[in-house]
Amino acid sequence: MSEALSAEHEAEPAAPRHASTVHGTIYGRNFWLVFGATFALNTAFSVLVMFPLFIVRLHGNAATIGAVIGTSSLAALLTRPAASAAIATRGRRWTALWFLVLTAFAMVFYIPLHSISGVYAVTALNGFANGTARVALFAMVYEILPEGRQGEAMATFSLSGQMPALFAPLLGEAILKRWGFGAFFCSSAALLMLGAAMVAMMPDDRAGWRQPSARRTAAPQLEASYRALLFDPALMTFWIVTLLFGMAITSRFSFIAPFAYAQGVRNVGWYFTLYSVFAVIVRASGRTMDRVGIERTLAPSLALLGIGLGLLSLTGHAGILYLAAALGGLGHGFAYPAVTALVIKQTQAGAMGRASTIYTSVWDLSSMAGPYLFGVTAHYLGYGPMFIMAGGLSLAAAIYFVTAEPLARRRIA
Repeated sequence: MSEALSAEHEAEPAAPRHASTVHGTIYGRNFWLVFGATFALNTAFSVLVMFPLFIVRLHGNAATIGAVIGTSSLAALLTRPAASAAIATRGRRWTALWFLVLTAFAMVFYIPLHSISGVYAVTALNGFANGTARVALFAMVYEILPEGRQGEAMATFSLSGQMPALFAPLLGEAILKRWGFGAFFCSSAALLMLGAAMVAMMPDDRAGWRQPSARRTAAPQLEASYRALLFDPALMTFWIVTLLFGMAITSRFSFIAPFAYAQGVRNVGWYFTLYSVFAVIVRASGRTMDRVGIERTLAPSLALLGIGLGLLSLTGHAGILYLAAALGGLGHGFAYPAVTALVIKQTQAGAMGRASTIYTSVWDLSSMAGPYLFGVTAHYLGYGPMFIMAGGLSLAAAIYFVTAEPLARRRIA
């Protein structure tokens, strides 16, 4: 997930981070099981890009959509200490497995609802369960990325998030139109159970399925505190970039469907598919990120994403929605693995678990604040100005990174 081997690693004896590196491949069975479980989880939630239409059906408006979706991330954020405790006491595998199952049940709970108040309660449960499962899965990935090729590996792994969007929105839209919301939510629950089954196939991480890396075996280090990691000057650059980036992209998931339908566009799924086609193409060339330097790709990618989001304000004009999808997908395709790789590269040995918690919490915060902010904006000013604001946040993230990047470069070098 980062660029090239640091001088520290070059000076140390070569040691595989996991067994598969010995045989000439950087991936092993555990990597692909985590990939598959995350793929299933993200497919389940990519199906839900039509979820705002469920809120509209219950007589909610743009502000309601933002509040409901924001509630999910608020619940995940507030319950993060419980998630961390579960991972620490029961292990990553146990936590990922059972919270994927709980998320599946939460999906089914939407089916009998007939009021917005009930949606808030189920969404809070969904946010807690889904957020906890994601933290556990992401912490598992932290431990099995190969040294020196993290950029390539993270770009590969991030396909588990982007590839589902190639087909899941179209699938969700088709299920919704043909069978209604009951089948819509059941299909998402089934995918989550599939992800849980893949996690169940992994060995218990408390039994020592991870291979120690050269960095870990060289010298034991005290784990940095949450406060130290949160306020580390170089890491803080990426916390802020992630917050702005995360807020910007929430506008897509939360508001594209109701806006496009209001503008007379009836095949919204194609926007998400085209967006993901470009993102997947970009991520398939993940090794290029390591060669060029990940920090050099981040700001241009965020700027391109910002332009793509801003263009969404013109939805309804011929071809604009698909042009926005292409530009947004290209920007997002590089930006997510880049910022994730840089966070991992900046994190000292022994602090990966806590860094993972902070990183996912920043995403939760952005996923909470973004829908609230954009929902209120869309309610009072309209969807067009809201998407321009979203694009502006991504551009602001690019500008901030360019300003703060010299400190980050010193830490990465």
